[in-house]
Amino acid sequence: MSDVNASQHDKQAWRAAHPSRWVRFNHRIVTLCGRLAAALFVTIAVMITYEVVARYIFLAPTIWVEDLSLLCQIWASCLGASWLLQHQALIRIDMLIARFGPRMRTLAELWSLLVIALFSAWVAWYGSEIVMESITMGSASASMLGLPMWLTKSAIPVGFGLLFIQCLTEAALVLGGHLQAAEEVNI
Repeated sequence: MSDVNASQHDKQAWRAAHPSRWVRFNHRIVTLCGRLAAALFVTIAVMITYEVVARYIFLAPTIWVEDLSLLCQIWASCLGASWLLQHQALIRIDMLIARFGPRMRTLAELWSLLVIALFSAWVAWYGSEIVMESITMGSASASMLGLPMWLTKSAIPVGFGLLFIQCLTEAALVLGGHLQAAEEVNI
């Protein structure tokens, strides 16, 4: 295991053994969401591969792959957002923040978490209204499969609700003195 992977594993092990019940519970839920998102992305790849083979080799396209792969993609993206935040793997431009001292970095981190939390709360609230409207109207996809639209749209309030909760958890950890380093990505 490389040093980067070992340090990332230590951070996650720290969360799993944190004295706070909430941090441990949140870690388990977010880890489950991350694993589910990864499984959904793998499922999408399998479905798309199946569709390509069925369509171009056997000349027998399906009616279900487009709807189900879209459903899986939306759910995977929404469920994976809280995992990305917990692992500090969201896209960041930290040229300026890297030059700050510890106190300013903490304030900058809290500010960014506040912005993400407010946006997530608004999207979750508005998304729940869209889901309720979709249920009331009985909306379905325009394809031959005709999936109820609330199945797809419910990923928005669920995913952004989880992201909001993760923002609050991260803010509490930052205020407790646990400012986590962002993931390094070199291009």
